[in-house]
Amino acid sequence: MFWDRIEPIVTARLQEAIDNSYVAFGQYCLTGTIIYCDCPSCMTPEVAAKLSSLPLKEIGVDLLSEYTNSAHGYDREQIETEFKYFLPRYFDLIGHCQPPSHLDLEVCLTRLQGYREAWPELEIEAVDAFFDTFLEACLQQGRLLKWPVGYRLEFDMGSVLVMIVLAGGDLNRALEIIDRDTGALAAVHLASLRMELGTKDGSVLYDNAFLDDHPNAAKQIGSWLQRECVTERILAAPDALDRPEYDDILTDGL
Repeated sequence: MFWDRIEPIVTARLQEAIDNSYVAFGQYCLTGTIIYCDCPSCMTPEVAAKLSSLPLKEIGVDLLSEYTNSAHGYDREQIETEFKYFLPRYFDLIGHCQPPSHLDLEVCLTRLQGYREAWPELEIEAVDAFFDTFLEACLQQGRLLKWPVGYRLEFDMGSVLVMIVLAGGDLNRALEIIDRDTGALAAVHLASLRMELGTKDGSVLYDNAFLDDHPNAAKQIGSWLQRECVTERILAAPDALDRPEYDDILTDGL
């Protein structure tokens, strides 16, 4: 996505979830220089020192992106504690549409994998609340970009779903949140997602390269998008929106 173009929509519920994450993970602190990879492609000692000393809320997107890129190791003792310390800042930046990753939003939170089985309930709830409220807020994103093929949504909802999958979040819960939003703009997002459907080995799936190692999730999203109720929502959207500039997306989504 062109993140420099996207204006964040920070709802009261999303801001509350971000604020709560600072409380839920507030017990964690750094005891020295973080563990990081110091190979030539990764983090320099100077960057590690900044990450280890700056106040959490002063860590910017570029600096935290270095942590995403370079602190690949993981253990349940020190590295998990360091990651939990940084996690509220991840939520803060992602919620404000500044994903801290040199790749993209999808891979920002891969180190969360397994949190739903291993972390205390309070922390699980804080993570899930962020995913829920961020997804709800993103469904309000409706700005368009003009491409040679016609108008397309500036915001890619698929990136949010893939981020949740790669983080080990609850995909069923995420899809239910989209289903609960009965607004016409949500139908535009559904139509846009449908344009990313593909087939593999006779199965229809959501075709996203980040999901190559998560075929079940790709198939689940694909099946969810093909439901008749989704078609009905897309068909009803033009009258509800009365915005002809969305028609290209809705038509292609059918």
